[in-house]
Amino acid sequence: MYSRAWTMPMIAEELAWFRDLDERLLGLVVRDLADNDFAFYVLGRDRLGRFRCVALEVSINSKSGAEAALESRLLELASQPDAFFYQEDEVGDPVDFFSAPAVVKPLHPNFQALSTGAGYSPAREIISAMMKYHRDADGNFVQQFQTEGTDSRLWELYLYATFVEHNYAFVREHPAPDFHCRGLLGEFFVEATTVNATSAGGVVSEPAPPEGGPERERFFNGYVPIKFGSALTSKFKKRYWERGHVAGKPLLLAVQDFRSPGSMSWSSTGLVEYLYATRQTAVRDADGMTALINEKILDHRWGHKVIASGFFSLPGSENISAVIANPSGTISKFNRMGYIAGFGARDIRMIRGGSAYQGGILPTQFTREVHSNDYVETWSEGLCVYHNPRARYPLEPQSLPNVAHFFFDNDQVVGKLPLFHPVSELTHILIPAR
Repeated sequence: MYSRAWTMPMIAEELAWFRDLDERLLGLVVRDLADNDFAFYVLGRDRLGRFRCVALEVSINSKSGAEAALESRLLELASQPDAFFYQEDEVGDPVDFFSAPAVVKPLHPNFQALSTGAGYSPAREIISAMMKYHRDADGNFVQQFQTEGTDSRLWELYLYATFVEHNYAFVREHPAPDFHCRGLLGEFFVEATTVNATSAGGVVSEPAPPEGGPERERFFNGYVPIKFGSALTSKFKKRYWERGHVAGKPLLLAVQDFRSPGSMSWSSTGLVEYLYATRQTAVRDADGMTALINEKILDHRWGHKVIASGFFSLPGSENISAVIANPSGTISKFNRMGYIAGFGARDIRMIRGGSAYQGGILPTQFTREVHSNDYVETWSEGLCVYHNPRARYPLEPQSLPNVAHFFFDNDQVVGKLPLFHPVSELTHILIPAR
């Protein structure tokens, strides 16, 4: 999908994909939507390793005729050397995402696990394939991914995959915000940010959630929202909406919680409370029915720090159309998506479990085998879009279909969710003894 132009659905209907045994070449048969005849494309790797069109034929009378002509062309081109498919317009060198870093810095533990761990070969291989198409606007993406910026760069790569999945192209005329998405579903800007661990003097001092009691409640009601507030307001202060190329378009902030292992799996409630200044509690009535009670929040407190609740109520926040997040947007997502795409060792087994909304008002438990033949997952699964009720330029929900959308209506948070929407999960990797 990284080779597909965003205008392709307006031009042709994709009917069948083919490959040679070594996957040096790909073939595609389509129906021309204007003329109702058929065509084929052959894609070969350019000097940077990206699949691009190297041959095509149009105005074929039938699908079977197009497939036969494609097979003949694939056989003819398969004998050509790699350099035959270079297109002479490539800029720079091929990206070797897992090569030794150019700058001597300590490697991030998560990068070390990803680059050498036996259970992460699907993630390694799919990231290597994706990076052939991802453009490094800053020139330091690989170095930062390997060292201190592993988490933030992984989040950006996840967003890139998700927007491509929705058939968005990227306008790269300006270095910021991180993404300028344009496609058949709409146009918007996205700036990515992460919640990181608290440190002092280079030493991480991130508190863990208390086991229980009032301290645990204060942690989730105070500390967690404050951390999200710090990440979001730091980006908010950059006032991207005042830049000429952003003005008049929806602007989104994309946030992920990386401050401690697994923190994204239990911190999303704190994000919602900070955004909308409301707390929802599930209660049961006399008939045993479950209902959600909404409580207004004024501020969040932790130690000596106090911040006002309600990011969407800040002066100027009407320029932020929505905040998006996905607790599933981690290395495990890349590992699962890589596996089902055919990357990595095929004898790895993965068990995915957690809680998800599955048609009810409250989440329920689920367990799925990633290695089973009927397992299905998308990049956007788990994505949450929190719409700003005061947005000057609202994001239309259809711009990001098949994800969870949340709105603030009549002093309560209401959601429109897919039939399956995970909110907390772990992926267990089983590696056979060799």
